Amino acid sequence: MSPAASPVGAEPPRRAAAASIARFTPGAACEIVGLTPGELERWNRACAALRLAASLTFADLLALAVVAAASRRLGAGAGDFSLGLCRLFEAMAAQADTDRLDEHVALVGRDFARVARLRDDHIRCAGGAFIVVPLAPILADLRDQMFP
Repeated sequence: MSPAASPVGAEPPRRAAAASIARFTPGAACEIVGLTPGELERWNRACAALRLAASLTFADLLALAVVAAASRRLGAGAGDFSLGLCRLFEAMAAQADTDRLDEHVALVGRDFARVARLRDDHIRCAGGAFIVVPLAPILADLRDQMFP
């Protein structure tokens, strides 16, 4: 039996595909990533060019989860990175397989964001100029909530 077909093997392709095409209401997205509707509205206003749609993609959900994690860790300091965090939505949308970014990090500066493969030097270089958010724990949490 192949790992993809095994009940204890690799993740079945349909689960990954379901995550890629799933759509989420803002309320559901808030519940999944741990933001209040008010916090989502504040980020939506801060990201004026973004204007989150009434239906969010998995890429939007992943970016929003990174924003939530950064907000929790940095507190008021997250505001220093608001432009970069807003650009993260574009960076995530540009990824072909957002549900397969376990070996990647979100690199967010004050005015930029990118998604890159995790390397040891990313962690060593993290400092005041940019933040590094590993995507593996965020993706694991999203999967646990979406596919209990």
